[in-house]
Amino acid sequence: MLEFLAGRLLRMGITLWVIASVVFLATRLTGNPIDFLMPEGLDAASRREMIAYWGLDRSVAEQYWLFWRSLLSGDFGLGLMERRPVATIFTERLWQSASLLVATLALTICVGVPAGILAAVWRGQGRGSAVLFTAFFGYAIPNFVLAILLLLVFSYTLHWLPSAGSATLAHYVMPTVALSAYFIAALVRYTRNAMLDVLSQDYMRTARAKGLAESSIILHHGLRNALIPVITVLGLQITTLVSGAVVVETVFAWNGVGDLLVGATLRRDYPVLQFGVLVVAAAVIVVNLLVDLAYALVDPRVRLAGA
Repeated sequence: MLEFLAGRLLRMGITLWVIASVVFLATRLTGNPIDFLMPEGLDAASRREMIAYWGLDRSVAEQYWLFWRSLLSGDFGLGLMERRPVATIFTERLWQSASLLVATLALTICVGVPAGILAAVWRGQGRGSAVLFTAFFGYAIPNFVLAILLLLVFSYTLHWLPSAGSATLAHYVMPTVALSAYFIAALVRYTRNAMLDVLSQDYMRTARAKGLAESSIILHHGLRNALIPVITVLGLQITTLVSGAVVVETVFAWNGVGDLLVGATLRRDYPVLQFGVLVVAAAVIVVNLLVDLAYALVDPRVRLAGA
C-alpha cells in the first residue's frame, strides 16, 4: 500500500507540474492582458507602468520562475480584474460548483446503478429494452443541447423552474439533469454489462440452488462483484464531468468555478486561470486516487501494491 501511494503521489506531482507549465505558457501566447484592463485614452507611459506593476515586462523564463516561487510559497497573487487574492475569488465560487457536482454524482449513482441492474435482470424483455433505449437517449444529446431544451420547455414555456442562478433547490433541477444525463447513460450500460457477466457465474447458480431469494442474490452476491467496473467508469468520467460542468454553468448562469474560468479566459486573467486550472486538475487526480483505493474496499482480491 505504501509503495502504491508513494508511486501515485510522485506521478501526481509530475502531472501537476506539467499541467501548470502548459497553462502558464499557453496564457502567455494569447497576448498582453493589460489591453483589457486599460481604460480608454490611457497614455503610453501609464500603460508601461501597469505592465511593469504586473511583472509582464519581464522575460517568460523570469515570469515562469516567479510563478513557481510564488506558488510554492502559497502566494497565488491577485486577480488582474478584481485586484483581490486569487484564492479568495476561487473559494467564493467553489461551493457552487462543488454542490452541483455532488448533486449530479448522487443523481447519477441513484438512477444509473439501479437502472443498470434492472436492464440486466430484464434482459430480453421489453422492460429491459425500454431502460436501454432511455439510457441511450442520454448518449445522443450533448449536455449543452439538453440544457437549452430544458430551459426552453421548463423555464420559458411552462415557467416551472428558474432559468438562472443557484439560490434555491429549484435552481439545481435543470443543471443537475442536464449534466447527469450522459453519465447516467454510461453507468446504466456498464452496470448492465457487469451484472450480466456476474449473473452467469457459478457462485450465482449455487446461490439460487440454495433457495435464496433472487433479490438477495442480486444485491448481496451480484452487485458487490459488479461494482469494480462500475467504480472504474465513475473514476474515468470525473474529468468529463468537470469539463461538462463548465458548459452547463455557462448556460444556466451558474456562479461557479466553470463560469469563473470562462470569464478569466476571455479576459486573459492569468492568475485566476492558472490557479483555477491547477486546483481543478489536482481535484480530479485526487478523486482518481480515491477510486483506486476504493477497489480494495469493494473487492479484497484487488492488490494495490505494485499497481
